[in-house]
Amino acid sequence: MRGLNHLKARSLFTLAAATVLLVPAITTSTVTAQAASVNPSAATLKKSKSYYQKHAKALSKKYKLAFDAQTGLKKNGKAVVYVKTSDKKLKQSVKLAMAYWNKKLGKKQFTQGSKKHHTLTFSVSKAKATKSDQSDAWWTPAKKQLQVRWSYYQAETQNIGIAMTNQLNDSFYTTYSNTIEAKAKANLAAKGISTSDKNYQSLFNQEASNVETSLPAYNQLKKDVTKVKTSLASEGRMYEYASTIAHEFGHVMGLNHSPNKKDLMYFESGSSNVYSYKQVSAGLSKYNPVKTTDKNRAKLALKIYTAVH
Repeated sequence: MRGLNHLKARSLFTLAAATVLLVPAITTSTVTAQAASVNPSAATLKKSKSYYQKHAKALSKKYKLAFDAQTGLKKNGKAVVYVKTSDKKLKQSVKLAMAYWNKKLGKKQFTQGSKKHHTLTFSVSKAKATKSDQSDAWWTPAKKQLQVRWSYYQAETQNIGIAMTNQLNDSFYTTYSNTIEAKAKANLAAKGISTSDKNYQSLFNQEASNVETSLPAYNQLKKDVTKVKTSLASEGRMYEYASTIAHEFGHVMGLNHSPNKKDLMYFESGSSNVYSYKQVSAGLSKYNPVKTTDKNRAKLALKIYTAVH
């Protein structure tokens, strides 16, 4: 079930590829090994082409690689993405996702293509979630298609907006609740209204509301909440889906899920920063969810891919 600050199960559909690869097909499975075991060493990443050809099966097992998922790559191991959506924020999410990997890998691993020239397609799916499949995004190797679930994408702006608004309200009332209460009681006392008055609670609530709205900080709160509604919630969703799509790009390169919860390629996703008013407002331009283990596994998967093609 999806909700506030949810963790979203991600999915890799390793369907039968259209062509037979020269290395064994590896399907996605639940991984329980220690995180350190899936991080290739510097020495492993410097082996010869013949080494990768000879030990592809063993390496795929040790580092949780899925060669049958690499159908969206060119012979040189790079991917060209046709972005088939009119949603501007979603387009930005795709660009960010490509930039995350390109920066970490130190090369243009992902570039944007066109309808005529591409190796994989990004699009939205109108399919409804089921009890057995509540994935927000998935990569289908046989179709060379990466998709996000449209219903989840649409709902997420509201989820993030609620979270941010709650943060702002909590911060305001934590700071000013005692002041509001004390001033409201003092104002009522000055009017000769005591706690024994049968309408005291109603009068107190009204007076507290008046005190609250008279505070300069309340006007700032209203401005901040408006900012959430008009731009920040959508901005947070853009960054969230950039991370989600980057995860699927990991599958495109041949990565199965990581056992390390901190890795981008962990089977569940969830980033609290996209729900944070302060962090999104300050900007997440320097944020990159691709971790060292993700990067090294991707380098290895691509080295093996180019070695056998």
